[in-house]
Amino acid sequence: MFNVERCGHRFCINYVKQHIEVKLVDGKIPNCHQHGCVFHLSIDRCGDLLTFNERSVWLQRIKENSIPLAERVYCPYESCSHLMSMTELSRRGSYSGFGRCFKCHGDICFHCRVPWHFNLSCNDYKRLFPSKYREDGVDDAKLKSLASLNGWRQCPKCYHMVGRSYGCNRITCRCGNAFCYKCGYLWRRLQPRVHF
Repeated sequence: MFNVERCGHRFCINYVKQHIEVKLVDGKIPNCHQHGCVFHLSIDRCGDLLTFNERSVWLQRIKENSIPLAERVYCPYESCSHLMSMTELSRRGSYSGFGRCFKCHGDICFHCRVPWHFNLSCNDYKRLFPSKYREDGVDDAKLKSLASLNGWRQCPKCYHMVGRSYGCNRITCRCGNAFCYKCGYLWRRLQPRVHF
């Protein structure tokens, strides 16, 4: 049996393993599965139940949850994509707009979130290299094509891609936003049972 430290609820070890896998795939930090319990599982307490990959994903989820959406900056270098906080990045930067990735040490302009463009303003760089920006990028077009092929939708709040394998049209994104999978509207703005 597995005993949840903070609340004392007990579960079968195999059940806890499955619960952890599902929560991590859903982009969440695993919690106690007892109905109404608000405590999260401890990564240290669950260490023996985790694969190396699951532990890495869990640590990433903890980091993601600690950084507000508006503060998140991902390294723009394709080989890295490390998650950082805008506040921490600007604190470590030597001057306004400049930052350095904590993992790959690549130079970043955190105003426009692309590799550092030394003697160019953000507007000049965007005009000269439009493909480096999300809305114009080739990778973005590939992602949209893949999303269309797989029937994925984009969360209207955080813009993460979300997939649905079955069930109703009410989707709750990893950011906590609920929206209609069919039309994309925020759930609270829809009339009850519009697309069921």
